[in-house]
Amino acid sequence: MSDALDEVIAPRLSLCMIVKDEKKNLPRCLESAKPYVDEMIVVDTGSQDGTPEIALQYGAKVDYFKWCDDFAAARNFSLSLASGDWILVLDADEELVVNTDALKEELTSKTEVIAYLLMLSEANAVEGTTPLHTPRLFRNLPELRYVSRLHEYIDLKKWYGRPNFLTDLKSLKILHHPKTDPQEIQQELIERDIAILERIQQEEGISLRLLYSLAGVYEATQQAEKAQECYAEAFERLFPHLMEGNPPDDFAFIPSLIFTLAGQSLQNQDYETARLITQRGLEWCANYPPINYIAGMTLISLGFPLGAIAYFDNCLQLGKDVSYYTGEPFDISFMTTDAACGLGAAYIQMKSWQAAIYAFELALDFDENCTDAQRNLEGIKALLNQEM
Repeated sequence: MSDALDEVIAPRLSLCMIVKDEKKNLPRCLESAKPYVDEMIVVDTGSQDGTPEIALQYGAKVDYFKWCDDFAAARNFSLSLASGDWILVLDADEELVVNTDALKEELTSKTEVIAYLLMLSEANAVEGTTPLHTPRLFRNLPELRYVSRLHEYIDLKKWYGRPNFLTDLKSLKILHHPKTDPQEIQQELIERDIAILERIQQEEGISLRLLYSLAGVYEATQQAEKAQECYAEAFERLFPHLMEGNPPDDFAFIPSLIFTLAGQSLQNQDYETARLITQRGLEWCANYPPINYIAGMTLISLGFPLGAIAYFDNCLQLGKDVSYYTGEPFDISFMTTDAACGLGAAYIQMKSWQAAIYAFELALDFDENCTDAQRNLEGIKALLNQEM
C-alpha cells in the first residue's frame, strides 16, 4: 500500500526536445536521461537522416513540427505534449549528468521553487570559460513558456520578486558536446542566425537581446559597419535605463552588453560614457568580473589608480570565493591574469613598484606564459636597476 502511495505522490518528469538531423548525437542524450525521466518527448523539425526512428527505438514519443524559423514556437509545442509535473529540456548534442539517487525527492523538497538552474558546460573543454547556469528544469505550468524566435528562453517574469522561485540544482548538470567540424558548423549557424535575425528585424522589430546577438554575428562575419550600427542602437535603447537606474526586464544578457559597450567607449576615449555604463552595470550586477575589470581600466585611464585597485581586487576575490555571476559565461582570465595585470598597471601608475611586482608575479602564477606580466616585470626591474 505504501509503495503505491509513493508512486502517486512522486512527481513525474518529462524530457522535452526539439531535433533535426541528430542521428549521431541523439542516442547519447536519450541514454543519459532515460533512467531519470518518466517520458521522453522528441519533436522533429524536418530531419532527413532518420532521427525520428532513432528516438522511437529509445521509447520516446515522437511528434512533428513544421519549421517556421521560430525556436520558441517549436519548444512550446514540445512542452504542450508533456504530461509530467516537471519538464527537463535538453538539446540532442547535450548529455545529462546526475549526481543523486534521490532526484524526485529533491524536486518535492522545495515547494516554492518554480524552476531550477542547471550548470551547462562544454564536454572536454580546456579551462578558460565559466559554465553557464540556465533554467532547464521547471514545473509543467501553462504560463511557463518560451519566448524569442531565436536564442529562446523560458519566460519567468511572472515570478520576479517571489523569494526562492529560481535556484541552482547542483545534483544535475549538462554537458554540451561540440560538433565534429566546429568551423564549418559554426559558419552554417551564423548564416542561419543572420537570416532569421534580419527577418525578425524587418517583419516585427527586434528585441534588445536579439539586436545584441545580431551585432555579434555581424562581427563574426567581418561586417563591422553593420555591427556598429547595432551596437549604437543597443546603446540608444539602453540609455534610458542607464539614466533612470532601472535594469531591463530581460536581464540575462545585460551584463555582457554593459561590458561590451563600456569597452567600446573606453577604446574611443569616451571616458564619461564608460564611467556611466560601468557604474550602472555594477549597481545591477556587482559580481560580474568583466564589468569590475572594465571599471578598473576606466579609472586608470582617468588617472585614478587607487580607485581602480578595488575593482581588480574584487575580480580576484570573486574568483577565489566562486561567487561570481553565472547567468552568462565569461573568460576566467577576468578573475585571474587580467585582474592581476590590471592591479599591476594601477600600481605602476602610483609608482608603487614592489606592489606592482607582486601583482605581475601573481599573474604569472595564474599563467606562466602571460606576456603582459613578463614585459612589465622586465620593465620595472630595469627601472629599479637604473635608480640604484
